[in-house]
Amino acid sequence: MGVFYTGSYTGQGTPAENPEGKGIGCFEFNLETGEITEKSYTKQRNPSYLVISDDKKYLYAVEETQENLKPKVHAYKIKNNGDLRLINSQPISGDYACHLAIIENKLVLASYVSGNILSYPINTDGSLNSYSQDIRHEGVGPNKERQEAAHAHMIYPFAHNQMYAVDLTLDAAKAYQWKVKTKQWESTPNLDIHIASGSGARHMVMDYNQEFAYILGELTGEIFVADLSVGESTIVQNISFIPKNHDGAVGGAAIRLHPNGKFLYASNRGSETIAIFKIDDQSKQLSLVAHQSTYGKTPRDFNIHPEGKWLIAANQDSNSLEVFEINTNDGTLQKKSTFKVNTPVNICWL
Repeated sequence: MGVFYTGSYTGQGTPAENPEGKGIGCFEFNLETGEITEKSYTKQRNPSYLVISDDKKYLYAVEETQENLKPKVHAYKIKNNGDLRLINSQPISGDYACHLAIIENKLVLASYVSGNILSYPINTDGSLNSYSQDIRHEGVGPNKERQEAAHAHMIYPFAHNQMYAVDLTLDAAKAYQWKVKTKQWESTPNLDIHIASGSGARHMVMDYNQEFAYILGELTGEIFVADLSVGESTIVQNISFIPKNHDGAVGGAAIRLHPNGKFLYASNRGSETIAIFKIDDQSKQLSLVAHQSTYGKTPRDFNIHPEGKWLIAANQDSNSLEVFEINTNDGTLQKKSTFKVNTPVNICWL
């Protein structure tokens, strides 16, 4: 059996149509049949993104809401049965925290509306200290409605003690290096990755050698392939992940690399689809395999089991988790089961 957690939108201050989530859900997953069984819920306000420590002992969750509602980031101990016990919480200085990542002994968090990044030291018992650094992005983009101010959207660790902060308005993944002497993150602009202006950089993944990056443009529905092997990044391809027959809203959401490194997946809210791409062995560029319906509304997130056989999509506005079996030869998805969960927005495998 496998275990996974879901984040959900529970109420005030969320982008969901009808937020009815119950907090952080813990579920058992049958790795043979793809069946889901509910184990428990941990009550928390708007836990929109979750991350688990490498040793599987701790789970961290943001509260996504506006700053005047006093959001917090929470540290939980994962008990033997998968249940969560709250260790402690720290205030979030920022509006609409939407992503977080563990980098060595730091938890780094991105807030979308305020466009800032907070770095929290993690103690040996898994608890969080108050944030030690607040990095503020600034700028505007050509999309006046969505790029009116900086919007930090994702933290992506790479190499040793380095990170990319993906910003929707700056159309860039901005690179930072941790400096042991000053105990601060320092900008390393020579490693920044820039994508087409107005495309809205949201999330990214890197290949296993960290020589290529794939950045999802939320606003234009494209994936940008960046070659990092020569030092400074070069965009070598951009390819649409929107179905050709779709003329409605474009809202790129999640991007994931298959554990075998051969396939890339990207979801779009509006067409309610996951695009499947094959990655060329040599050039690392993408070719479209298929578009798969998520059988629901607003697939904000999906995640692939580490063994590579299963993918679970979270349909935020139709209250469902859809389980797909992955054909590891061609990357295609076959629907296996549906499980009702209120306003799910993140899938995190234990």
